[in-house]
Amino acid sequence: MANIYEKSQYIIPRGRVFFDVLDAADQLTGERHLGNCPTVTLNIATEKAPHYSAEAGPGVKDANRVVRIDRTGKITCDNMSADNRAMFISGEKSTVTQATGNVAAEEITVTPGRFYQLGRTDANPAGARKVSDVVVTPDAGGEPYELGVDYTVDAALGRLQILASGSIPPGKIKVAYAKPSTTWLRIKSGDKAELRGALRVLSNVAEGEQIDTYCPLVTLAPTGDMSLITSDDAYVQMEFDIEVLTPPNGVAIFEDGRPIEI
Repeated sequence: MANIYEKSQYIIPRGRVFFDVLDAADQLTGERHLGNCPTVTLNIATEKAPHYSAEAGPGVKDANRVVRIDRTGKITCDNMSADNRAMFISGEKSTVTQATGNVAAEEITVTPGRFYQLGRTDANPAGARKVSDVVVTPDAGGEPYELGVDYTVDAALGRLQILASGSIPPGKIKVAYAKPSTTWLRIKSGDKAELRGALRVLSNVAEGEQIDTYCPLVTLAPTGDMSLITSDDAYVQMEFDIEVLTPPNGVAIFEDGRPIEI
C-alpha cells in the first residue's frame, strides 16, 4: 500500500466581521456587524531571551525561550455606515433637531465672493437647513439687496454667497429667513482613542473548511487615512488596528470549526 500524505487545504478567506463593544462596566453589549471588510489580518510576534553557557570556551547558546507574545492585526472596512464612521473618528451619533422659526436679522460680516453658513454657531456648525424667504439688507437698514444680482442662496443647506460682481460692500449685513422643523444625523468626534470589546469573524469561504475566529478581548484603534475627496475610482476605506489581549483567566484567540453533519 502506498504512503498516505496530508491533503492540503487551500483557502481564499471570506467572511463577516462582528464587534461587541464593552460598556463602562466591562459588560458586552451585543455584536454589531461591521459590513464589508476586504481585509482582516492577525499578526503574531514573539520575543525570545537567549541564554549562553559560561562553563567552557566561547559561550554557546544552550537555551532560547519565548518570553513575550504580541498578537495584533488590522481591519480594513469599506462599509461607510454612520456607526462605522463614528468608530473611526472615535465619536458618537446623535440627531440634530431644528425647530420651526423666523430669523429677523442675523448679523454677518461678509467679504464679496465668499460663502457663509446661515445660523452657524460653535455648538451647531451645520447652521440652518432648508431655509426660505431669505432677505439680505444693509446693516444700517435700507432697501434689500437683489437675489441673483448681489447674492445667491443654497436653500437646502442654508448657504449664502455674496457675489463679487454685486453691490454688497465688505462689512456687516443683516439676513432674515425662515426655517422649518427638521432633523438630520450628526456624528461628533470624542476623546476615546480606542474601543474595547470582543471580535468575531465568521468564515464564509466557497471551498474548504469553515473556521470561525473569536477574540474575547481586543482594542480597536482607528488609523491611517480616510478619503473625503479623491480623483480616482477607489472606494473609501477606513482602517483599525487590532490589539488582541488575554482576558483574566481566559484565552486570547478561539478558532472553531462547524458542527459535523451526522
